[in-house]
Amino acid sequence: MVDGLLLLLKWSLRLFGVFWIIGGIYSFQVARQANFIDSAIEQLTQSRQDRRVTYLLLICAFLTLLSGIGLVVSTRWALLPLGLLLAVQGLYFAHQQHRFRQATSQDELDEAQINPATRNAFVTSIVVTVIAGISVGLGVLR
Repeated sequence: MVDGLLLLLKWSLRLFGVFWIIGGIYSFQVARQANFIDSAIEQLTQSRQDRRVTYLLLICAFLTLLSGIGLVVSTRWALLPLGLLLAVQGLYFAHQQHRFRQATSQDELDEAQINPATRNAFVTSIVVTVIAGISVGLGVLR
């Protein structure tokens, strides 16, 4: 029974890893689009855009992809990109909170808002990291 539950946990993490890989690829696409939009705005306004959010998105996409690969191959090393992903997401939230406090117009307030999907992704990252940590302790991720 216990072996069956551990096997179920292992394959659940692998399946989630596939989902995480797809999410990482999608995030790369979103980061690419954000970079394109930043470039277009710079060309139109002749003013430099703050690209920190775009860079953070790109880093998160890379770490999500690495985490997914680690989960698919069932390695304990998946915890490293998962932990870094949580840290970068925390930096993003702090950056957006700072932007929100510094906003002087409605447009700036809107840009500083955190998308509910981003909050959900953060909570999901926490849950997956905790489950992966438990799985390392149980020997599911080696």
